Amino acid sequence: MDGVASRIVDGTNPLAGAPARGVAGGPAAAARVEAAGSVEGAEPGEGPSFLAELARAMSRLEGLAGEADRMARGLVTGQVDDVAQVMIASEKARLAIELAVQLRNKAIEAYQEIMRMPL
Repeated sequence: MDGVASRIVDGTNPLAGAPARGVAGGPAAAARVEAAGSVEGAEPGEGPSFLAELARAMSRLEGLAGEADRMARGLVTGQVDDVAQVMIASEKARLAIELAVQLRNKAIEAYQEIMRMPL
């Protein structure tokens, strides 16, 4: 990963110093999670893989950030006259990055929750 993606995933241990919390819902929640693992009518391997979807989303994120950067450079050099279009591109990139960071945080939180579940 490079560019925006490397800034989102910084390589440090995200679990270091995380506050310990109990499993919300206890055994009943664990049973619901286990039951949710199977989807009626869905065969394993159907559709795009999670990794492929994640790679596609990161590629789109890189594209949005690159477009915002190109438009900002164009505004500075005088090639782009419409400030509104530059601001729209910048906001799209900012929102996409913010969404990616929140998804990463939720994934880490879910991982921590699973790791705290008693066997």
